[in-house]
Amino acid sequence: MTARAPTRLADPRLPRRVLLVGWDAADWQLIGPLVAQGLMPTLAAFLSRGASGNLATTRPILSPILWNTIATGKRADAHGVLGFTEPDPHGTGIRTTASTSRRAKALWNILTQQGLRSSVVGWYASHPAEPILGAMVSNQTEFHGAGEGPLAPLPAHAVHPATLADELAECRVHPSELDESAVLPFVPDAARVAAREGHRLGKLMSMLAQTASVHGFATRLMSRGDWDFTAVYYEGIDRFGHEFMEFHPPKMDAVSQEDFEAYRHCMTGIYRFHDMMLESLLSLAGEDTAVVIVSDHGYWNDHRRPDPKAAESNPVAWHRPLGVFAAAGPGIRAGARLHGGSILDIAPTVLALLGLPAGRDMPGRVLVEALDGISVGDRIETWEAVEGACGMHPADMRVDPIEAHAALEQLVALGYIEPLGADAEKTRRDTIASNQMQLAQSHADALEFAKAIAVVDALDASFRSSVLVRLLRAQCLHGLRDFAGVRAEIDALGGEAVLGAPATLLLAGAELAEGDARGALARLERAGASSDDFRMLRARCQMALERHAEAEAELQAALRADPENADALGMLAECMLRRGDAKAALEHGMASAALAMGNPRIHLVIGRAFLALSSAGEAVTALETACALAPGWDEARAALEEARRIRATESGS
Repeated sequence: MTARAPTRLADPRLPRRVLLVGWDAADWQLIGPLVAQGLMPTLAAFLSRGASGNLATTRPILSPILWNTIATGKRADAHGVLGFTEPDPHGTGIRTTASTSRRAKALWNILTQQGLRSSVVGWYASHPAEPILGAMVSNQTEFHGAGEGPLAPLPAHAVHPATLADELAECRVHPSELDESAVLPFVPDAARVAAREGHRLGKLMSMLAQTASVHGFATRLMSRGDWDFTAVYYEGIDRFGHEFMEFHPPKMDAVSQEDFEAYRHCMTGIYRFHDMMLESLLSLAGEDTAVVIVSDHGYWNDHRRPDPKAAESNPVAWHRPLGVFAAAGPGIRAGARLHGGSILDIAPTVLALLGLPAGRDMPGRVLVEALDGISVGDRIETWEAVEGACGMHPADMRVDPIEAHAALEQLVALGYIEPLGADAEKTRRDTIASNQMQLAQSHADALEFAKAIAVVDALDASFRSSVLVRLLRAQCLHGLRDFAGVRAEIDALGGEAVLGAPATLLLAGAELAEGDARGALARLERAGASSDDFRMLRARCQMALERHAEAEAELQAALRADPENADALGMLAECMLRRGDAKAALEHGMASAALAMGNPRIHLVIGRAFLALSSAGEAVTALETACALAPGWDEARAALEEARRIRATESGS
């Protein structure tokens, strides 16, 4: 099936161009205090004239998957990027995930077909650079190895068009080019720290040089002025987080006082550096450009940080599920707050700012509450069917194996993949299995439990029998209400005594769903755990037993630990509604929806709260949203029919 490209809207309220800035792992919990202290003045001024809010991530929380979701508006199963690495299609082992593996058109491919010029810098899984209309610098431009000096050329295929490679190579910063003045804002006592064995200054300088290089590429391309859309991705905050967040105040028990004093300023330093870089981006963009800043997830930074020793092999454990959204410029509503935004919403919103429709195969929405007077037209069926060159590579394009190996070693150093073994075939099989597991997690996150189980069941038997895989399968069976299947999986793994908390939660959830709230609660109380997952399920049991005060106490405890726990806010709204306090139910429900707009249950609670407050019109709107999110949900459909009857009676029709 093919289709003609849609006509771009001719609306004078649209910005002349759009700048999309990616700050990996940026988090309002860190930004807020820095802005309040005057330490991020550029962002403070930006926020004062723009829109902002939380941005929910999708799972699994892995950067290559998430940044390609941001660029395409689609989940992993649709865009095809499933992890940091992938099998080399020529059978030589594995490679970092290449741009050739992305199956869906990114924003810059769509704009190429519209005759609009893009400049793209550093985007995850963008190597080899794509032959788009405009310019691209891939994410594989970092110096590798002690033998590479400042004058080393950029890797082949890192720049499009290739004629820009020499010019852009001048923008690349080598760690040796950083002097003391660049390091002291991060480590004020750098001379003393450098004398200590095992210090981290070398890593800091490499990461700082990489961040400065990305900025240099971006500003050079932006200064040319021949662009309609620029997308630049900064990885620095995330990489600094994995190296230095354990030393950020307040001091963690597992961190020595000496290390704490040495590195406590690093996270503040990297955020301030991003603020400085933002100033030059805004100056180059000009007042006729809409600027959108996003992060793919946040980063645990307080008492909820994982144990740095226990979490060494799992960097994802540090990722908080809420990122940032901030936008300002033409077409952006000053002072607007985002309600329930998701990274799936960024591509549709950027297209709207450029006067173009989203595809119906993009599950996100246009963030209309952040826009000012911009019309959002009907969606097209899919951009994938639009004819014409879009600047995507053929899938079998070969990547230099030496460059690919250097990039892999960088991922090993960051802890995202295991060290490369001598058995290339085993590494290849492990990579395939890991990526398929991440595909299954993506399906489960979208509540596509049957699809997730199908992916898991297709794994080789040696992987299918692992604890993590079988637990994921059990969670999906729970989502399908196959509780006998849940118990069979847990029994096969040795039962609750062997598996601990994950099994307890699944078994108690099954008992609750089957109507045995007392049995479920007893199981949870025997475990004696105090994590949020246990608190939430205990609250659900208490509500089923009409012990609303006890349920509220559990939920308030969960919210003290994490005030932005959307599930706890939603359950508290439900609890308040059952206790007859519709006003409090509506307040908590709206707070939950502002964090997780895609949860149909909270819209049901909001609708019922509006009905209790004699606001049938608002109830219908909320319940229509619940039914749109969960079309087969009988309870929501019945509530909607009731609300419509009441509204009709009130209007006299």
